[in-house]
Amino acid sequence: MVAKKGGFSMEVDISKVNTEIPRKVYLDSQSAIALGFGLLMLLFGIAMFIWMSNGAITGLHTRQVLVRDGRTVIGDIKKVSRERIGEFVRYAFSVDEVLYSGQAEMEMSNYELPGDQNRILIRYLPNDPRVNQPVNWQWVSIWDVFPFLLLLSITALGARVILTALRLRALMRIGIVALGKVTGCAPNKNLFTVYYECAAEDGTTIEGSCKLKDEYEVGASIPVIYLRSNPQRNYRFPVGGFSIAE
Repeated sequence: MVAKKGGFSMEVDISKVNTEIPRKVYLDSQSAIALGFGLLMLLFGIAMFIWMSNGAITGLHTRQVLVRDGRTVIGDIKKVSRERIGEFVRYAFSVDEVLYSGQAEMEMSNYELPGDQNRILIRYLPNDPRVNQPVNWQWVSIWDVFPFLLLLSITALGARVILTALRLRALMRIGIVALGKVTGCAPNKNLFTVYYECAAEDGTTIEGSCKLKDEYEVGASIPVIYLRSNPQRNYRFPVGGFSIAE
C-alpha cells in the first residue's frame, strides 16, 4: 500500500509499524516552529495575565487601605490624555509643603471638582503620601475586561496548539495502524476534508475525518491510526508534522 507524505510516496507496512509500539517519533521543522510559537503564546499570555491581575489587585488593595486610613486633599490636574472611553489624569498635591504627584485612569467628567476643571480630590496615606489615588478612582469597568479576554484567548490558543501536538504525538507513538476506506471528500478552503472508516482490532467500525492537501476518491484505501484505548482518537497515518525515527 502506498501513502503520500510531503509530496513523496512511502510504503506503509502495517504489520511492521504495529510491532514498533511505542515508536520513536519526532517533529519536522515546520511543526517544531509551530509548537514553539504556541508555547511562546502560552507563556506570554500567562505572564501578561499575571502582571495585569497583580496590577488590578494592587490597585484595589491600595484603594481599600486609602479608604480605611487615608486623608483627603485637593490637588491640581497637570495633564489629561484620552484613554479608551476614559481619561488618563496626571495630578500633583502638597502635604506639609512637600509636593507629591500621581496618575490614574479615570472616567470622563467624573473626577473634577465641581466648578473647577483644574482641581481633583485626592486621598493619600498620612505616613506615606506617595501612596495616593483620586477619590473617585475605580478599576472595575466593562472596557477593562477586554484586555483580559484577549489575553485569555491568546493563552487558550497557545494551549490548544501544544495540546494538539501532544495528542498527535501520543497517537503516533502508541496508535494502532489499520487499512481504512475513504467514505467522502469535500473541499475545505485550500485543503480537503477526508472522511474515512476502518475496522478496529475487535471488529468494530471506526469513523473519522481529517484535513489533507490531497484529494481522495471515495472507496480509495487510506492508512488510519487510532488509539486502542480510545478509537475515537484517530487520524490518517502518518500524522502530518511527525515522522517515525528509523
